[in-house]
Amino acid sequence: MIKFGRSKSEDSVGLDIGSYSIKVVAVKKESGTTKLTAYNIKRIPLEDKGVKKDALIREMLDEIDFHPEVVNVSVSGPDVIVRFINLPKMSKDQLAKALVFEAEKHIPFNVSEVVLDFIILGDALEPGQMRVLLAAAKRELVEKLVKIAGDLNLTINVIDNNPFAMFNAFLESHPPLEDEGIAFLDLGHSQTDILVSTGNQPCFTRQIQIGGRDINKMLCQELSISPEKAEEFKMGLGDPDTEIVGHATASVLDDMIKEMQLSFGYFENRYNKSIGRVYCSGGMINQEGVIEYLSDKLGIAVEKWNPVEGLALSENLSKQDVDSIASQLAVSIGLALRG
Repeated sequence: MIKFGRSKSEDSVGLDIGSYSIKVVAVKKESGTTKLTAYNIKRIPLEDKGVKKDALIREMLDEIDFHPEVVNVSVSGPDVIVRFINLPKMSKDQLAKALVFEAEKHIPFNVSEVVLDFIILGDALEPGQMRVLLAAAKRELVEKLVKIAGDLNLTINVIDNNPFAMFNAFLESHPPLEDEGIAFLDLGHSQTDILVSTGNQPCFTRQIQIGGRDINKMLCQELSISPEKAEEFKMGLGDPDTEIVGHATASVLDDMIKEMQLSFGYFENRYNKSIGRVYCSGGMINQEGVIEYLSDKLGIAVEKWNPVEGLALSENLSKQDVDSIASQLAVSIGLALRG
């Protein structure tokens, strides 16, 4: 049985188990600063469908001689649902008792098949109402995480959701945000996470099942190459056909942008605020031209941000090495910061 508890170690550890790579980050709070003490990224072989993620995690921890006892992890994908809802004001205990009944109204899953949680965000605009964040994850998905942790003799402290972990990392390294519409994108291999906030308050989140993998698929079809070779070509390595790579990238980004625009429009209509800034993280932003294309098509300035910039570094870590992969660490850093 895996127990969910707090780490006795000074380090707080975030473990982000993605579809393209696995990331681990450790941070420690001391003397008013937060220090990055360890990190590693392990690629998941694109062509090896039988790879065991627990074995990869063990390898990545061994590579940096880092063996935590407690970790924070996250869930994401189509088996995770997040809703922002308004409910009559009630206590946390009252809401906990009413949670199953309320969840049935707002999630497309059978409540017996999910793990539920909630956060009371504060007063709603309507008198006598409060804003509540309702989250549901398929029980099978959570149990898989628990099993991986158990096989590695790890205890899980927190199970978060990717977009909120990303947002948590951003808030750590930036001053309080102005009360305006701000969008955060994490462009991953199999999906794109969107979170929209008004200042520091999250208001909307969505996962688009489009990512870098879709560009690879198009390149595999167009050029009759392996997924690994497609990944190289996408990142400008080897001897790519730049015209075909550009066409595949634009085609996938156009589909992604349509979904982003729908999401932004929903937020703007519901909250009567326009989105003035967009911040991007994720491995896909390192592909040449992606940020510029998004900015042009969305008509909003899209900025890369470095999730490590607000952290001090342990003496044994190279700033140059960390910065080279920092865009991939937003979720794992956000998880580690959960304490």
